[in-house]
Amino acid sequence: MTNLLLRLAFLFLVISLAFPLTTEAQSRKRLKELEKTEERQQSEQMAAEEEARQRHMDIQSKQTKKEMKRYKKMSKRHNNNRKEPFYKKWFRREKH
Repeated sequence: MTNLLLRLAFLFLVISLAFPLTTEAQSRKRLKELEKTEERQQSEQMAAEEEARQRHMDIQSKQTKKEMKRYKKMSKRHNNNRKEPFYKKWFRREKH
């Protein structure tokens, strides 16, 4: 009786150790596939956004394009010289 229990326990141990290895390999393969599809979707989305941005610029008049360019330069200049918010100063990590 104990011999049978030992055999069953050993069999159960071997089976339980063997199956996770195969599923882990399959899951790694699946993760790689998911990463590739995610990268592809992200690149397609970025291309679509760039195309929409370009289309938006193409349908503007020359005067509007000039104004957009001027306001873009102004906002860039103002945003670069902006002070850091107080909460970032409060919660900044100190370098030791």
